[in-house]
Amino acid sequence: MVGVASFLLSLLFVDIPKSVDAIKEGKTFEIYKKEETEYITIYKGIRVKKDCDIRTGFASWYGPKFHGRRTANGEIYDQFKLTAAMRDVPLGTYVLVINLENEKKVVVRINDRGPYIDGRIIDLSFAAAYKLDMVEKGVAQVLVIPLECLSYKTQEKLLDNVIADILRSF
Repeated sequence: MVGVASFLLSLLFVDIPKSVDAIKEGKTFEIYKKEETEYITIYKGIRVKKDCDIRTGFASWYGPKFHGRRTANGEIYDQFKLTAAMRDVPLGTYVLVINLENEKKVVVRINDRGPYIDGRIIDLSFAAAYKLDMVEKGVAQVLVIPLECLSYKTQEKLLDNVIADILRSF
């Protein structure tokens, strides 16, 4: 499992020390020290790079009507996968979505374009909406953060959930 975790973290562009010698040389300390100047805290201990595109707004979800249709990246939409649609975020990007109404979190992979309703910033799959506990309501105010923007400490704190969600996005 450690090998899988290292591989998934490498996908998130995390600078993980490659050997015990690197740790002895203080590489981990350098990572944490760098975070003090290049990252800011934006929400309940979540730290992100200062220049990242962090968004707040309303999320909606789409499900049965689109299930089985082709998405913008060419895959078949599966409402039970942790995926989402955004208008201008590169396809394949992983984002952390936080429901600001109940603080539930999910990581989704952007594989489609949308939403096409004014005032909405992301359309979530049914599975993602279910994890955020917003299926019944239909919309929720959310915070959307690309995973590559998260600080090392924040990634460490969210590691188990992030790995599980990434695996469920395929």
